[in-house]
Amino acid sequence: MIIAIDADSRDTAEADHLLYDLLDVVDQPVVACTHMVSGGDRPHVAVSLMSAADLADDIRDHFADHTVGLAITRPGASEPELAGPSHLVRGAYVAAVEAALGTAGRAVRWPGHEQAHGVLPAAELRTRCGIDHLEAVGGLAITDDSLIDTRDFLRPVRRGGRLVLQVQPAAGDVLIPFELQHQQKCCADH
Repeated sequence: MIIAIDADSRDTAEADHLLYDLLDVVDQPVVACTHMVSGGDRPHVAVSLMSAADLADDIRDHFADHTVGLAITRPGASEPELAGPSHLVRGAYVAAVEAALGTAGRAVRWPGHEQAHGVLPAAELRTRCGIDHLEAVGGLAITDDSLIDTRDFLRPVRRGGRLVLQVQPAAGDVLIPFELQHQQKCCADH
């Protein structure tokens, strides 16, 4: 089952917050992602939850007093269930399609995320943390023995049905995630 929600989040931090609120309600293993939505008045971020369990009623109850777009797809259904204002339904639908195809999305929660602690060899990180592929910014070669300092925070992206973690070189001959937990926005001091 895939449930996608467009609450018109302005950025990934706001969408992450929404997902963490939802994850407090959901007590099932899920893959939770954020999805960029372009078009409309302005770009924004929608979210998706993929689960083997039927979470639709819990999610609907959670958003009973909020204006959101929902796209719910169930295995075997010929069409998704759509609800909410049309401009938000469109974003939820985009997120649901990306989640179903595994073509896009920034993973916030997935099986193995809880194992992302400390410095790990690349092969162990992939096995322990459920990462399918490591990709170094700038094309740097990564071997199974390359050390990755997780900094206790990973945000892989979904691409081609796989979880891909982008990394970059850092001091101490290690690689670190490209997306850091506390990022300084470009030009934040101008």
